[in-house]
Amino acid sequence: MSEVAEFFARYADAFQAFDAEGIAACYAAPCLFVRDGETAAAENAIAVAASANALLDLHRAWDVQTVEVGGVIVLERAPGHVLARVDWRLGRTGSRIAWEYATTYALVPAGTGWRIALASTHDAPF
Repeated sequence: MSEVAEFFARYADAFQAFDAEGIAACYAAPCLFVRDGETAAAENAIAVAASANALLDLHRAWDVQTVEVGGVIVLERAPGHVLARVDWRLGRTGSRIAWEYATTYALVPAGTGWRIALASTHDAPF
């Protein structure tokens, strides 16, 4: 598994654990979210965690049980950034519908790993 795929596997684990701080730790600050044609900037780690908590509240309301990475496609890789598309699957109990959507991320280096500077979600249920 590539280091980018490993990064997103850890990110998915934080979502599945409903760990807002773990999710926020995957982001650079400031960062930008693009959802349904709307942009939202998070200036610092507190704002990133608040955004993560809002999304986790939706996961709770929808009874999301599993968060899985369906695939990671690295669109561009350079020393100063990675652009990647990630296919997500949010699972629920029983035969209830699961949601599948994609997000494109711009990653920037942080120490020995990566942090998300931009997340642009497409075809999401939220």
